[in-house]
This record gives sequence, structure tokens and C-alpha cells, in this order.
Amino acid sequence: MTGAYYMTGIAVGCALKTCLASAVKEHDFPDKEFVNAMYVHNLEKLFKLNGALWATLQADMKIDAKLSVNWSTVKEWDDSKRYDIVEELEAKAMYEASTEVGSGVMEWIRGRW
Repeated sequence: MTGAYYMTGIAVGCALKTCLASAVKEHDFPDKEFVNAMYVHNLEKLFKLNGALWATLQADMKIDAKLSVNWSTVKEWDDSKRYDIVEELEAKAMYEASTEVGSGVMEWIRGRW
């Protein structure tokens, strides 16, 4: 289950980085601090790099309680757990919070890239 937990978090991080990268236009030279700030595996920090995306998530969570609960689960993802044994319940909760139809964090992100 550790692999499933870890890869789900990596997928969410990649999706967020896709949103961040789309803010850089072709032939633009991105701000070095912005690019360096993307070299993290902290999902909340990645979200906050795009203020508009973060504000939209906050607003949508006020409307969609399931999205809010799912984000609460997903944001606790910790990439250092790849060295630990993750229990099946925690791995399933992470996966389900990411993929739930209508209120999953990945579905929400995909609708914005």
C-alpha cells in the first residue's frame, strides 16, 4: 500500500505542477524563485504558488463539503512516507480523496489545467 499512497501523492503534485507550468507562456523566461519553489513535494505549498488557483479551491470548498474533506486528506500526504509502511486504510483514503467522482482533488485540478 505504500506505493499506492506515494504514487497518488506524486500524481496530485504533478497535476498541480502542470497548472503552475501553464502560467508560463511559450518563449517566456520564468521567474527563478517561482521555478525553484516548485521543487517541493508539499501539496499545499504548491497550491499556494498560484494565488488564483488557491483562492478558487478555497471558494469551491465552501460550496462542496466533500471537496473540503477530500482536500483535508490529500494535503496531509507526506512524501517521506515512501520509506515507511503505510496502512491500507490510509492509502485507500488518499486514493479515494484524490479520485472521488465530482469532489476528488485530482478531478478538481484537472478541470483547471
